[in-house]
Amino acid sequence: MLPASSSEQFTATLQGSANSPITWLVDQITGGSATVGTISSTGLYAAPAQPGSHIITAASTLNASVATSATVSVFAFTVSPAAVTVAPSGNEQFTATIQGLSPTTVTWSVDGVAGGSAATGTISASGLYSAPSTIGAHTIKATSNADTSASVSASLTVINASQAAVLTYHNDDARDGSYLEEVSLTPSNVNANQFGKLLSYPVDGQIYAQPLYLSQVSISGSTHDVVYVATQNNSVYAFDADATTNPTTFWHDNFGPPIGAYDSAGPWPTVGILSTPLIDATTNTIYLVVETTRVTSGSPFYLYALDVTTGAERIPHISITATDPNDSAESLEAACYQRMGLALNPVTNWIYAAFGSCAHGWLLAYDKSTLAQKAVFNVTSGAAGGGLWGSGAAPAIDDATGNVYLMSGTDYDDAWISKPPTFAQTGYNDSFLYLNSTTLAVESSFTPDDNYTLSEYDVDLGSGGTVLVPGNPQYPQELIGGGKDGNIFVVDPLNMGGFNSTNAVLQIVQTGTQQYNNIFSTPVYWNGTIYYHCNADVLRAFSWNAVAAAGQQLSTQPASAGSAVFGMHGATASLSANGTANGIVWDIDNSTYVGTAPTTSGQSVLHAYDATNVANELYNSSQAAGGRDTAGQALKFTVPTIANGRVFVPTATELDIYGLLAP
Repeated sequence: MLPASSSEQFTATLQGSANSPITWLVDQITGGSATVGTISSTGLYAAPAQPGSHIITAASTLNASVATSATVSVFAFTVSPAAVTVAPSGNEQFTATIQGLSPTTVTWSVDGVAGGSAATGTISASGLYSAPSTIGAHTIKATSNADTSASVSASLTVINASQAAVLTYHNDDARDGSYLEEVSLTPSNVNANQFGKLLSYPVDGQIYAQPLYLSQVSISGSTHDVVYVATQNNSVYAFDADATTNPTTFWHDNFGPPIGAYDSAGPWPTVGILSTPLIDATTNTIYLVVETTRVTSGSPFYLYALDVTTGAERIPHISITATDPNDSAESLEAACYQRMGLALNPVTNWIYAAFGSCAHGWLLAYDKSTLAQKAVFNVTSGAAGGGLWGSGAAPAIDDATGNVYLMSGTDYDDAWISKPPTFAQTGYNDSFLYLNSTTLAVESSFTPDDNYTLSEYDVDLGSGGTVLVPGNPQYPQELIGGGKDGNIFVVDPLNMGGFNSTNAVLQIVQTGTQQYNNIFSTPVYWNGTIYYHCNADVLRAFSWNAVAAAGQQLSTQPASAGSAVFGMHGATASLSANGTANGIVWDIDNSTYVGTAPTTSGQSVLHAYDATNVANELYNSSQAAGGRDTAGQALKFTVPTIANGRVFVPTATELDIYGLLAP
């Protein structure tokens, strides 16, 4: 018996004539064929893809009547799904199909244990898998009862997920920005008559981080829906997300004085918790990076792990330091910003923290259970630049494989990039990067062919973030991102294209209104549409045909466009929907932000658009009379969070909560 599309070595011995040549046949066809399988002159048989019984014949080339035969049974053995993700304590049905073997029953195992275990998840005799409560990667194997040497495997990852929750930047590890469990807010009721500002929570500093949300959190013996907010003053708040007239702060922690940072192109006047934290819902832990003058180790950066119910430290915090594993003279600089959102890889159970706006870009990995440093990646080892900031974006992660994807910027007039026509550089300035999940080694990269120009004029590719979207059979997943020059790149995440005289990517679509300073955002993906809101531009919705041929999937022109022009970096939008219905795109206009004098900035304005046609603006917070819905003071790069009928808007002075008004 032989699995389909596998191979088997056959040997024939003609006694008394050791040197006599042998002719090999399959079903009397010399050398076989694609239908019956092929066999080489040395007897190596390659089975066909289809099951069946075939006769392998070895005949003396000198005397064809001298021959012997063997029968091979080719069987097909598959398992479905071949790769899948599942929520903690969730279920997944696996199916094994065997053709050409009898009986067709199988024995199931998880990580080599028949039936699985409480730690890895269990699987029934019928293939129903029940996940554990902890995240992680597992191998599901089906072994044939007819031939125990025959087995097939599937990969499964228990991901960080919780019902109706927003646990990470832009909602999930793909960074699609879509909240798909919204049943209350619809295009018909989001208007100035029925929808508006419900409540504000004052805070002690600017809220650059996207608010995070957990439902049914047990606090002091009661369950609550909680929104978590981090500020530039190094404070973290846990607020009652459902409050309307009685605002409640469940807990508030502060982690020391922030760093002074009078940076008109960055934070002003301080930098504390600059990035979006992340929540591991399976352990009730929120992770965050603090930058403080309360220095005890020589580094201003600290990684904390807090209990979401109390704010107490679950794991002792650690000082963040790093040395380039390839060059001990290069270390993480105190001048860096930890701007990109934190990310949690469910395959490795590692937390990633990215740094930029300094001499190098850095990506550091930490074990979520111990906070031990696991890996260090210097984007421009032996050179300079390559900062990781992405307007606050977080690295995208393929939950099935653990692959890590992100884009770098420049942050430096890089002398290690050669002028055209030579295409060479040291390190990875202005590049798409695919990093190995366990080593952070570069598995593949793409650098635009005008890389020298991008560096020369500070036209960061990595001014925006990436999103993983569904693709076609040839490219099951594809990566989309763009930067200041307005080029939207569609990239094969596994084979990105390198650095060449011609951009070897799947597709390029131009957007934006100017030569430079266009994209400062992570796009939203929902239901076959990609949404971008560029600097000095309107919201634009591009159609995405996943099953089309590569190079023809993203529309070259917007399918619809809004009318509200945003200055100051445009916006990173978020989306709410009930599955594929009632889609609403939300973004925040911070055009009145003043970088050199933030206290003189005007107010943020929340906008809502019909996701099926963004030319239809449903609502904005300046419409209601008397300033009823006026938001807090404008702050660049803020991202709204939508959950359970509420829209949470971070500002420079307060968290504003919007929802349906009382009748």
